[in-house]
Amino acid sequence: NLRMSLHIISNAAQSKLVRDRLTQWESCTTLTQEQKDQVLELTTWSTTPDEIDLPSADVAETAVESDQSAVINNAHQFYEWFHTIERDMERDQESGYHEYKSMLKEHRRRCDAILNGVKSALDHLRDLSEQYRAVSRTTEALHDSCEFLMQEQQDLEDLGQSISQQLVYFTEHERIGTKLNSSSINVMGEAFVPMLIRIDECVQFMLEHPNYKESAVYLAKYQQCLVRALTLLRSYIVSTIRTVSAAVTPTSFAEVVPNDPTFAQIYSRFQTAGPRVKVLMEQIEERSERNQEYLQVMQDCYTCYCYQRQLLIQPIISNELARLHKLHATDHCTFIRTSCMVLVRICEDEHALYHCFFARSDLVLQGLLENLTSVLYDYFRPLIIQQVHRFENLADICNVLKNDILEDQVSSKGECLEAFGLLAVQMLEDAQERLSYRTQHYVSSDITNYQPSAGDLAYPEKLAEDLSNQYGMWYPTVRRTLLCLSKLYRCTHTSVFESLAQECLAACVESLRAAGLQIVERSSLLDSQLFLIKHLLILREQIAPFDVSFTVSEVSLDFSNLKIAASDLITNKSRILSLSSNNSLLEFLINGAPQLNKRVLDSKKDVDVNLKEACTDFITTAATLLSSPIYAFLAQIDGPSAAPPTMEQYRNVVTETNQRISNKLPGVKKLLGLYLANPETEAILFRPIRSQILGQFAVLRKLIDKLEDEDRFIINCPSPEQLTLTLAYQ
Repeated sequence: NLRMSLHIISNAAQSKLVRDRLTQWESCTTLTQEQKDQVLELTTWSTTPDEIDLPSADVAETAVESDQSAVINNAHQFYEWFHTIERDMERDQESGYHEYKSMLKEHRRRCDAILNGVKSALDHLRDLSEQYRAVSRTTEALHDSCEFLMQEQQDLEDLGQSISQQLVYFTEHERIGTKLNSSSINVMGEAFVPMLIRIDECVQFMLEHPNYKESAVYLAKYQQCLVRALTLLRSYIVSTIRTVSAAVTPTSFAEVVPNDPTFAQIYSRFQTAGPRVKVLMEQIEERSERNQEYLQVMQDCYTCYCYQRQLLIQPIISNELARLHKLHATDHCTFIRTSCMVLVRICEDEHALYHCFFARSDLVLQGLLENLTSVLYDYFRPLIIQQVHRFENLADICNVLKNDILEDQVSSKGECLEAFGLLAVQMLEDAQERLSYRTQHYVSSDITNYQPSAGDLAYPEKLAEDLSNQYGMWYPTVRRTLLCLSKLYRCTHTSVFESLAQECLAACVESLRAAGLQIVERSSLLDSQLFLIKHLLILREQIAPFDVSFTVSEVSLDFSNLKIAASDLITNKSRILSLSSNNSLLEFLINGAPQLNKRVLDSKKDVDVNLKEACTDFITTAATLLSSPIYAFLAQIDGPSAAPPTMEQYRNVVTETNQRISNKLPGVKKLLGLYLANPETEAILFRPIRSQILGQFAVLRKLIDKLEDEDRFIINCPSPEQLTLTLAYQ
């Protein structure tokens, strides 16, 4: 039991010691959670007697030794023995720790040695780094110096090369001047164009660097070389053109016609020389915008070419136009058409030939073509003024110029006929202007002042002569008006046509009214009115296809206020110098200004108005003719003092009217058929006549209905149904 008690005490003491040391350890160092868990596990193991795995022999030996040495006589020995036991147990338990501690000390010693070695190595590395930086600085300085020297070398080389390149511009003039002054120089040689380009480059260089030493001197030298080269160019080109022109110039221009082989040689020989000249002209034209000398040479070449071509072609054109004018002396349209076609072919050939020599400056070509084609205008202007007086011929000429020339030729062939197109437009405008004047004269003489013959006024006999020739039965002024409009419509502008059409239609309507008055004297009022209706219907029908508005704005000044204002000014002389608002001079200036009146004239509307008026007059006349007894009777009894009519008067009125309708109605229908010759139109025009007659009978019937039945039976007034059947238009 004592031994067991000692063992328990020893374990308790050991457990307490372990806890104290753990507490001291925890206070001295901070352990992680994992380390704390391991310490607790060791503590649990050390305090568990059952888990101590000691050899049984050692335990027995320890117990025997303890039994042998443990002689305890008093408490002091017990404590000593207990202390010894405790110390031995501690030593046995801590032996592993001491060994581990020794091992850690050895490791620490080795680590210190390693750290000392590392520190020594770092010191050596630090020294090496300082040495490396020093070497690097030295190397960089050397590299920078080398780069600077290389850049300086490159700059010097570039400067030397630049000086060499620019120095060439100062030394080229000797070589160029020698070549230009050589007697063997050939403008068409391969070296001439490159030399010309080099001169331009040298001149441009001197102009761009005026600050270089003696640049002005060398600029003058190169400009002299350029003048010399351009002189050679101009001489060669002008000489070539003149030589070819002299070679193809005929001995007699009168024998050359556009279709002759000699005329073809004038183009073929030039076409052969064209490519050689064009090579040089391309160089001149390319530089003409930048250099005045090139521009002058180019203009000289253009002038020479145009002059030589004009010398060759213009006499041929003049002779050909003179021949055509003589050949077509009476057929002016054929002369103009043929002449224009000749000029069209010449313009096309000249345009193609020009571009064999030159690549630019179409304005020069336009000037040449305008000079060549102007010969036709010299024939055309006197022709339309002095020889062509009929507006029909002028209209045909306008049609030729507008349709055959401008639309078919000029519009389709583009720029090669641009100059001729300007001439054709000018000729067309002149012809249209002349046409307008002659049309006005024609309207005045042949329509407004037309004096009809007896045959022109033979209506209705004329209508029964030849029903197949409706056009021949038209009144002459109507035929002339429609002919005039059809001619003008195809060859004048819309505004001009509308103005002339308004004059023509107004004159035609007035001539129809004048003819109608004469027909009244010769035939009857119905014939006159139907004559007017017939021809107004023809006018309206024939002008409908014209795609124009037939409207004209007429502006006029009204000076009616001027007289009143002048009278007030004279009356109020005393207020002329007045400084108030009643100054008479100021009132004259304000109130005396002419009024601007604008009026729109619509020819088509005027025809419709006149037609409506003529139809209304005819309807009234026809209705009055057929029912005049009723008109007279109603007018007689309409007065306030008129006596009531008797049954006999009513019967006489009805009887006379029925007889009049029976006698006159067939004649009216016949006249409608003769003049209108259109059953539908006749029925439309007769319908209001019937309505008026029925209306008159309706008024009369109201009066008769007030009488006695016996009187109404005696009067025997026809019913509306009977009248409708009687007046039916069949």
